[in-house]
Amino acid sequence: EMFLGSRGLGDVYKRQVLNLAAAGDIALADASDMVTDAMSALGMGVDEAETMVDQMAKTASTTNTSVAQLGEGILTIGATAKSIKGGTAELNTALGILANNGIKGAEGGTHLRNIILSLQNPTDKAAAQMEALGISVYDSEGNMRSMNDILGDLNKSMDGMTSAEKSNIIGTIFNKTDLSSVNALLANTGSTWDSLQKSITESGGAAQQMADTQLDNLQG
Repeated sequence: EMFLGSRGLGDVYKRQVLNLAAAGDIALADASDMVTDAMSALGMGVDEAETMVDQMAKTASTTNTSVAQLGEGILTIGATAKSIKGGTAELNTALGILANNGIKGAEGGTHLRNIILSLQNPTDKAAAQMEALGISVYDSEGNMRSMNDILGDLNKSMDGMTSAEKSNIIGTIFNKTDLSSVNALLANTGSTWDSLQKSITESGGAAQQMADTQLDNLQG
């Protein structure tokens, strides 16, 4: 209870966890651990639980992943996700895109974390390659740009190249083990990514809605 601060907030938080458990068809204790762990990894306050839970529910209902798999992915990325410009919405979008390409759960989380780290701490070769293509990972204030923008720029810079040239560039910037995930994200940059991220950002009430649907199904 101490963690939840004022009682009112505690009740709201409990309701969010209940909604997520019902929406994701997972045990209450698992949902509670997932929300608490994910929020502490991302440095979020308890007051942000509702946003987090709604976004996870929305992502699970619009992409090929479950709430439990998303939670696994987020926990695998952990604190690395703190630097993501679009916060949890961008994180869920990227995990959703990977899931649509069959890369789910902790596997998706591992690849996404590696991709973020490859962009943030590039090898000398990778940095030279990105510079040659005119790709900036950070904005003028030193904050990481959105992944849609970075990867979108990479896509545009490779326009008209042969697949061998593209593979060579992508292989220079990213780890060999992450290439299928990089390609999945690259294939969905631009408007596909934008519209998915917009729907996840505007997901208020999604967990409640999904929870109600699950209950209706049980009663029906």
